[in-house]
Amino acid sequence: MRILVTAFEPFGGDPENASLEAVRRLADAWAADPQPGAELVTGTLPVAFGAAGPALRALVDEHRPDAVLAVGEAGGRSAITPERWAVNEDDARIPDNAGDQPRGTPIDPAGPAGRPSGFDVDALVGAILAVGLPADASDDAGRFLCNHVAYLVAGLDVPGGFVHVPAVRTSGTAGVGDETDPGASADASAITHEGRRLRFDDLALGLAAAVRSIAHGDSAAHEHAREAPRVDRAGTVIAAAPDRVYAALLDAEALTAWLPPEGAAASIEGLDAREGGGFRAVLRFDDPVDPKTDEATDASRVTFVELVPHELVVQRVAFESAEERFRGDMLMTWRMQPVAAGTRVTVSAADVPPGISPEDHELGLGQSLAKLAAYLEGQRGD
Repeated sequence: MRILVTAFEPFGGDPENASLEAVRRLADAWAADPQPGAELVTGTLPVAFGAAGPALRALVDEHRPDAVLAVGEAGGRSAITPERWAVNEDDARIPDNAGDQPRGTPIDPAGPAGRPSGFDVDALVGAILAVGLPADASDDAGRFLCNHVAYLVAGLDVPGGFVHVPAVRTSGTAGVGDETDPGASADASAITHEGRRLRFDDLALGLAAAVRSIAHGDSAAHEHAREAPRVDRAGTVIAAAPDRVYAALLDAEALTAWLPPEGAAASIEGLDAREGGGFRAVLRFDDPVDPKTDEATDASRVTFVELVPHELVVQRVAFESAEERFRGDMLMTWRMQPVAAGTRVTVSAADVPPGISPEDHELGLGQSLAKLAAYLEGQRGD
């Protein structure tokens, strides 16, 4: 399916708009690693009440998408927030980029008072949380341009919805952007994600998770959509150079520290860090739910299929289990890409045994990546 993702231009003299920077990085990452079942196209909307709707319609007419996700920024919010609703009202506390300032004006005089998102908002939140980023559903998109576009998107003849991202900046804080939550401190947008500043690359990873969720949900709803092979994914940006990330994927001590998800401990046995080599991993759970090997343990044999220093680690993983639903060779691909903030790390898993649910698997992958980030970022002074 083809998904159109839109962002807003900078507003009010501020040199950056977090939605635009995040969507640019989303497009770059998607082009570098196209993902099954979804074609991504993007566009930029003006921050102007009179022009935003025609610009949106022009993008829809040009690309003929199967779904539209509009993205805007919200100063004062510290999580990525998919919107449940948009309201049929423009009520601008300040002028837009064209100097227009409607107050208490309906967006569509003939339209309903509110329009719900065309997406499963809770599923979007879950997908973003699963890649280790803060997310929450929102019931109020404000009354400025974000709400205006959210209302229009929700009225398209294809599924459409809106997501707010925190008003992240390269440096400092946003000079504008509290139109969604008047009076909120712009500093709040910068402080989150386990105590460190969110970055544009983080926002792009969250949007990628949302796009994958939309593609999966929409394809399931359309009987003629071609079923894409299952690929479980997670990603994050780590404030460490690619060589350090690569080393942590091949070191037994490091793997012991970051590989187990929350509520588990790991032991790494017989590590041989070369193509054709590998290791045995044993995860022991404090509160096991559906263990694969025995009543409290998941054991697996990991083989290194391909190693490209500082760029790529491909593994074949076979679980030790007597149950058929956990049998098979899962192929895991870890990619490292240098970015301004450090390294974008993504992991994808194909040929996942059917006994492992996508939701649980992506949550576990996201937790492991968060622990990898904490492990490496905590060693800066070592």
